[in-house]
Amino acid sequence: MRQLSKRWVALVLFGWAMFAWAHGPTPQKSDHRIQIRAPLAAVWRAVADPEAVCQWHPQVVRCFYRPDERVRRFELANGEAFEELILEVDENHHTVYLRQGDPNVAALPVSSYSTRIQVEDGGDGTVTVRWRGRFYRGDTGNFPPEHLNDEAAVKAMDRWIRDGLEGLKRYVER
Repeated sequence: MRQLSKRWVALVLFGWAMFAWAHGPTPQKSDHRIQIRAPLAAVWRAVADPEAVCQWHPQVVRCFYRPDERVRRFELANGEAFEELILEVDENHHTVYLRQGDPNVAALPVSSYSTRIQVEDGGDGTVTVRWRGRFYRGDTGNFPPEHLNDEAAVKAMDRWIRDGLEGLKRYVER
């Protein structure tokens, strides 16, 4: 009887350990800012216009905007493509809210991302643009391959946002 109890305890502990280890993905974040020497109106126009991103984001080769669905599709330099849904363009707070369409992890190894781009007047001839994102890794299973894990997702989203901010700065300050 005593041996059965030990086996039972071992089985319960093993099951609990497996449950604790296999918890799935956790949300990741990316949050970057850039200061741009340009009028607020010029920067806001570039951010708020759903087709202008094609002109200033260096990873985007071509984009298509479907205004009836508020969806924009990006074709990237690596030959891959993905879509974003424009949830809201808030003119009063100079903020654009976006969400990932159907994910394409070959284009961007993330899933379920939402981002917010906010333009704030610095009052001294500069504008600060803050781009924040929240997302999950590309493979939301318990054992993702290295190219779809949390680290790959954060690295890719950080690059997407930083490249976008640098491209926006070059575009507006020219």
